[in-house]
Parts: sequence; C-alpha cells; structure tokens
Amino acid sequence: MLTGGLDHDQAGCGPVQSGDCPPGPPWSFRLAGARSVRPAVELYEADALLDVVSSTPVAPQLVRGARATAGASCQRVIAWGRLPAAGGGLAVEFRGGTIRRRAAPAAVIKITDWCWIAVADGRFDRVVVSSGARCLQHKLTGGRR
Repeated sequence: MLTGGLDHDQAGCGPVQSGDCPPGPPWSFRLAGARSVRPAVELYEADALLDVVSSTPVAPQLVRGARATAGASCQRVIAWGRLPAAGGGLAVEFRGGTIRRRAAPAAVIKITDWCWIAVADGRFDRVVVSSGARCLQHKLTGGRR
C-alpha cells in the first residue's frame, strides 16, 4: 500500500533511509500531504488505519504505538513514533517473557525526518525505546489476524 499520498504525490520508498520498503505484511504506510506545511505519515494494518503521525513539533511522542500480530507461521511486531527533535540516536528493542526472558534489538527505519518504525519477527510483549537519557517502555497490543 505504498501508494500516492492524499495530494497524489508518490510516497513510495523515497523517504525511507535504510532497508527495503518497510514494514511488510500486514503493515504499510503512506505519506499524506507531502507538499503541505504539515505532512503526515499514515500507518495501516491490513488496510485499516492505525495511526497518523504528523510533522508538528508540538508534543512529540518518542513512542506512539506498538502492535503484535500472529500470522500462519509466526508472530510479527511493530513499533513506531516520533524522532527526537535534538537529532539524537534512537535504539529500539523488543522484549518478551517473564521467566524465560528474551530481547531482540530492532533496526530503526527512518521514514521521514520526524517519524520512525521498527519491525521484528517473534513473540514479544513490549518494546523499549531509548534516546539519550530517555528510556520508554510500551506494551504491545494485539493486532488483526
């Protein structure tokens, strides 16, 4: 679903800084209003709108959301949010388990100058995002099957 934005500009993978066109099934994104004063990234899960991350500098959220979805063969997780204004580094790690704990660092994919996503395969129940002195933990919610 990496199609044109609301203003019919091609969003494609142009703004993506690393990797292939993320994030892969069942998630997709598109850039809306690319030429407007405040463009936004729309995040979809199985063609249903999950979130809209605008480029506004007001109340930036380092982590806006995190989801888990189970497919036929495995579980996938995604987290997304706003990039830090100061341009500091960002680290994302998915974690799971209480007795047998596991963690997997995820590659942060910079979609635009203000928005990031991270995707991983596996069973996790939370994501930890850190930037500078800030470290936030967010619970994953269940997604569509």
